[in-house]
Amino acid sequence: MAQEIQTLFNEAVRLERNGEWDRAETQYKLVLEKNPNYHLAMQNLGVIYAKQGKHAEAIPLFSKAYQLSPNVKNCYNLAVSLYKHHETEKAISFLKQTLSFEKKFISAHLLLAQAYQKLGNDEKTEVYLKNVIKIEPHHKSALGGLAMFYYERNRFPESLKMIERYLILYPGNAQLKIIQSEILAKQGNYKASANLLTTMVKEDVGFTNFNESLHSTWQEDDAIAKESLERIQSKAKKKLKEFKTKLELSKENPDEFSPPDPQEALDLSLLYLFNGNPEKAMQYLVFAQKMKEKADSDGIS
Repeated sequence: MAQEIQTLFNEAVRLERNGEWDRAETQYKLVLEKNPNYHLAMQNLGVIYAKQGKHAEAIPLFSKAYQLSPNVKNCYNLAVSLYKHHETEKAISFLKQTLSFEKKFISAHLLLAQAYQKLGNDEKTEVYLKNVIKIEPHHKSALGGLAMFYYERNRFPESLKMIERYLILYPGNAQLKIIQSEILAKQGNYKASANLLTTMVKEDVGFTNFNESLHSTWQEDDAIAKESLERIQSKAKKKLKEFKTKLELSKENPDEFSPPDPQEALDLSLLYLFNGNPEKAMQYLVFAQKMKEKADSDGIS
């Protein structure tokens, strides 16, 4: 009997590795019919369901597999499916149990950061992103996630530091270059900001194809940075629409209209950057610089 079950299990594994998920599913179910406590079959069947987004089906399998064999893999698989099934609090509990098995499990730290961000707990989000960087100082997703975490909370010096660190290790990320340019401008370094934008307009394809590069640049592990950028872009579209409506109502020419103060010009610059209009973004950045210089000059006199 034991040999028969092992043969069935080995065949299920072979089918799964070949991508024949339907046949593998049937085979794993046969194994579980003969031995309902075969935790490896439960675990692998749960993985097949999870890969297809069937987390409601995966959760009870992972849960029982974990009860039968409480190890890091079963615990983490259960946590991931709970998170994907929007059971965030339960997911956090099992992610912490995962770390009790393996303290430096980077994927668990990253998912904890995502879970706490979903719950609006900034302190814990930052803690777990920093944990990843302590374990692996060059971790791409954690550096990008922290850069955007700081940016959304107006912690610009910290955001700029993370962006610079990220771009040295992983150059070519158009979205982070845009944020870098905007932070430089907000800090009053208009020249560096304009130079960066000019270079990007000439050389960076992703700069003028923001939507495409947003989806191609970031991977699943980059959820924190990607979600931040998507929120910023969504807000940018809404604000830009409001701004254009305001122009139409005031019967002004949108192409020639200049905002009344440097801060609004900076805001408009970012709006146009995230909506794929670098030329307009540069126009408002230059305007903001001139207004700032004028204000400084008036203040001195």
